[in-house]
Amino acid sequence: MEQERLRALHEYRLRDTPPDDELRALLRVAASIAGVASASLNLLDEHRQYQLIRIGGAPVECAREDSMCGVRFTEETFVHVPDARADPRYRRNPWVTGELGRLRFYASAPLITPRGHALGTLCVFDEEPHELAAAQRAQLTDLAGIVIAFFERRRQAWLTAELAEAATVKQQWSDTLVDTIDAAVIACDARYRVTLWNRAAREWHGRDGDGDRTSPGIARRFGLFEPDGVTPIPDEDLPLQVALRDGVVLTGREMVIRRPVGDPVNVLVNASPLRGPDGERVGAVLAQSDVTADRLRRRAIEEARERLAVANAELERSNADLTNFAAAVSHDLIAPLAAVGGYLELLAEEGFAAAAAGSAEVIRMRDLIDGLLTDALTRRSSGSAVGRR
Repeated sequence: MEQERLRALHEYRLRDTPPDDELRALLRVAASIAGVASASLNLLDEHRQYQLIRIGGAPVECAREDSMCGVRFTEETFVHVPDARADPRYRRNPWVTGELGRLRFYASAPLITPRGHALGTLCVFDEEPHELAAAQRAQLTDLAGIVIAFFERRRQAWLTAELAEAATVKQQWSDTLVDTIDAAVIACDARYRVTLWNRAAREWHGRDGDGDRTSPGIARRFGLFEPDGVTPIPDEDLPLQVALRDGVVLTGREMVIRRPVGDPVNVLVNASPLRGPDGERVGAVLAQSDVTADRLRRRAIEEARERLAVANAELERSNADLTNFAAAVSHDLIAPLAAVGGYLELLAEEGFAAAAAGSAEVIRMRDLIDGLLTDALTRRSSGSAVGRR
């Protein structure tokens, strides 16, 4: 319990901030209500009592065991001591005996946080015996509540400032991150007004779209075209419009951004609606990723395939010519050569010696022609196989 109380005391950071004039004025009111000259706001930590503000003298710090407020402040009740010398709980206290003071009258209202932690007291005191009426005690108790309200207000102001600073830092970090990535990120609110437009979007579209509305003609204004790079995309088909209007997620929508300066950019677009805590559509966001290099590679591959197809067709034509040539050779050379060979064989039978030598040369020529035909057909077959590969 004491650890929680101390944690609460430190959370208010009361020692880190100079007292406000409002608190000084409040203490003057407390002293006036009590009819004395001195009042203070006393805070107690694990070891010390320190006077945050005091009127009627300079603030004094002392050990917690020497504090008059430390005797009963955790009881969370109003303490009223008309004459401390007559009270056994206080008569030997250093603030009474003369070591720290010569107090006789002492009264305090506990400072209780909304969570029930006692931080210290609003204290009024005097060196002469004094007594408070019930109405005075009630008024001092009310003032203690006002002090806590003041502490709480200041605490909330600190927390708000810190949250705002943290939010600013987080936003700056997020903006830096979004601007660092190579994808264009664009978002709009429920009224189609652009709320996010990162670095890549600015570079690709050649402008800053923050605050712009997705009004008619936006596709042309931002250079958005179908994948052919020529056909404008209708406004109602834009991914951001579709995601917000229909509440659907779109993936892989391809388009071309024709930039005011530079080559067009081929992009793939993913878009999604943004929803609030209750599921209502509060906006939409999209990301455009550059696929220009991939599309250039694809076109290069297609062009290479087309050139290969032309080469295959030319090879097929050459093979056909070779087949026709082989047929012509077979018909126009081999057949007559066979006839010549037959005549030479007849002459050889008649005793012409030279005819036998001529027949041998005919056979050798036919073998040579057969070899040439075989080689041509082999080349044709190899060429077809290469074409198929």
